[in-house]
Amino acid sequence: MNRLAALLCCAVLPLAAWAQEPPGRVARLSLVEGEAAVFADAEQGWEAARVNSHLTSENSVWTEPGSRAEVRFGTKALRLGETTQLDILRLDDDAFHAHLVRGALAVRIRETDGGESFLVTTPEARFQLRGNGRYRIETDPGRGESRLVVFSGTARLEVAGGYISVDTSRGVRVTGGERPRYEFEPAWATPLDEWALARDQRWEERESARYVPHEMTGWEDLDDYGVWRNEPEYGPVWFPTRIAVGWAPYRYGRWSWVRPWGWAWVDDAPWGYAPFHYGRWVHVGNRWGWYPGRHVARPVWAPALVGWVGGSGWSLSVSTAPTNVVGWYPLSPYEAYQPWYTANVTYINRVNRVVLPYRGDRDGRRDGRPNGRYDGRDDYRHPNRGPGATVVPRDQFGTRRPVQNVATPVSRDVVAAQPIVSGNVVLPSRNEWRQRTRPADVTPPAAAPWANDSSASRPRPAAPVTTVTPGKPPIAGAPAPQPRPGSPAAQAPAPQTRPNAFTRPAPAPVAKPSAPPASAPSAPAPNASPNAFTRPAPAGQSMRAKPTQPERVAPAPQVQQKPVAGPASPAVQRPAPVAKPAVPHQEKPGGGGNPAASHQEKPGSGPQEKPGSGPQEKPAKP
Repeated sequence: MNRLAALLCCAVLPLAAWAQEPPGRVARLSLVEGEAAVFADAEQGWEAARVNSHLTSENSVWTEPGSRAEVRFGTKALRLGETTQLDILRLDDDAFHAHLVRGALAVRIRETDGGESFLVTTPEARFQLRGNGRYRIETDPGRGESRLVVFSGTARLEVAGGYISVDTSRGVRVTGGERPRYEFEPAWATPLDEWALARDQRWEERESARYVPHEMTGWEDLDDYGVWRNEPEYGPVWFPTRIAVGWAPYRYGRWSWVRPWGWAWVDDAPWGYAPFHYGRWVHVGNRWGWYPGRHVARPVWAPALVGWVGGSGWSLSVSTAPTNVVGWYPLSPYEAYQPWYTANVTYINRVNRVVLPYRGDRDGRRDGRPNGRYDGRDDYRHPNRGPGATVVPRDQFGTRRPVQNVATPVSRDVVAAQPIVSGNVVLPSRNEWRQRTRPADVTPPAAAPWANDSSASRPRPAAPVTTVTPGKPPIAGAPAPQPRPGSPAAQAPAPQTRPNAFTRPAPAPVAKPSAPPASAPSAPAPNASPNAFTRPAPAGQSMRAKPTQPERVAPAPQVQQKPVAGPASPAVQRPAPVAKPAVPHQEKPGGGGNPAASHQEKPGSGPQEKPGSGPQEKPAKP
């Protein structure tokens, strides 16, 4: 009996280790205009934002004054205005839940599944975005005010025990404080909306849409930097056109730690997202091409589709001294991906749907050589290992230094003599990486083939008309910012550092009054800054108090005047520029010109609100 119990335990333990399935999609920071920062690791704090950075659950994005940023995942796009902080609470295959701490967020949903949840909360309200459409959400914690504008689609404002629908061409403003209230208003556009609409046009008339699904994050950049060709052995293959001689996949970029996957590749190329996290790479006619694989409605994201060579004891003579090294190469369409993180069989099979059978298996040849192109130097089972291997010293792996700066030249024969191993054998552990990585350990990358491309470094947009005021809470334990000598910031009071991620005051619950008051709402009290700056557990988002049903503010009977520039509310107060903790200073590109003035659509374009009318509140659910 004891022996049988021991055998059962041995059989259950491997199943438990493979029970977890990582999320199949991850967001991409696809564009930064000006300066922005991301918060992905509590030990590293805020870091300078880089295009192609990965964003997932419990990550945050911050934009500096006069800056903008774009985040994409699948067919969804999030555009952050200036001085905006967005906390991503949950991002997986079924839901996207985020909290807008301050600023403005433009949302574009092109396609959505019936059971997918899209929720954005603010300190005053909870908004459900339902279906395809264009939306804008704003919040000003200083005034205790939030706003939702629906240009197309439909949304809901959650209240205690029910919801209020907001249809196309309408908006709703929620005033917080001790007595939350809401009032409807016509939809009106801002420069952020116009910029977002121009970015949406990148989805239209793209050749890549014929070969890849829309749910593949990063496909919209392929047409600008490469061409599609039909290869007899693989079918449609995308070839980049702006690369240097000797370029190879997974060589120009860096490795970053992303939970729960661990090591993930971040490429330097402006197009370098979809080709490095989906599909496979092929080497045809001394050129590298990307094979997207067979069409799947929602492909599964992987941190890096590479194979690992060598072992824990592989060493080379670097600078006249033996040094332990780590090597990798891009997987071909004939190789299966083996993750170095905990994953179940279902997840692995979904990633490997693009794998092709060997040409020999299809043609009945015994040697299995693909297309008879075996030249004796490379193993036909791993055709990319020879021409595409990249080797770096082990102590330089994951230091956030660009790989091209620390790569060690190694001949094909040396690489071919090393075995193919699992990533768990050669990759540094998190503890090892944490001990030798400092928050400020950032090195500028070497000149890449696309360094002179104007689209890789866009100028800062004109700042909207706004008044900038200080008031962001500091991160606990963060060093004081050091302004440059002689700069205006040196004479001004020291600005506050960025707020810590996932710290927000909960809306104050209040009871619904017996009758709507006839007087205008009183000015709300500013939200107090929280005392603790610790990151809550993922389940903590459900503990956030929902705003109770706000009071409906009836419009005045007199004739409304047409607004000229935005709603008739005071200008939004936004925080002053802040210094990033432990991030090297970078010179901002000069940008002259007048600030971009916001324009307004005519209120008559949407349904008009009559006194005492409007959508009826639905009763509370039992």
